[in-house]
Amino acid sequence: MHRSRPILSALAALAALALLLAACADGASPSEAASEAPPASVAASEDAPPSEAAEPSVAAEPSEEAEDDFTVTLSGFAFSTGELVVPAGTEVTFENADSAAHTVTEGTDGRPASDPIINSQLGPDATTTFTFDEPGEYEITCLFHPNMNMTVVVEG
Repeated sequence: MHRSRPILSALAALAALALLLAACADGASPSEAASEAPPASVAASEDAPPSEAAEPSVAAEPSEEAEDDFTVTLSGFAFSTGELVVPAGTEVTFENADSAAHTVTEGTDGRPASDPIINSQLGPDATTTFTFDEPGEYEITCLFHPNMNMTVVVEG
């Protein structure tokens, strides 16, 4: 009689529970995390955030292709820059280079602002553009990954 199978099953269940708890490490309980779906204005190309974790990577700020081309890449579960400074009226492109879905949402730490000016879900290899018309500082976050945050500073 083999007793190793029940032990392996128990270890696999514990590992799955550890992954679930790690995914909810932003302070929400598992039931709160499950009930906090992205707002209805976010397109649903993927329903659940990925369970994989990765170290953030940093890339160049604006694209070097053209002086007026501002592209922020989402890669390694991070925005390519912590702060992007642009003149008012600038169109910024957000490009998801990860294999997981992300959102580009006005807000902080995975929570949207009360009336976000931008709130787009990006599947893998997807892009969205937004024109920042009004001067000010705009905090941008990913609703799925609260550690993904950046600031867009729009100068008048």
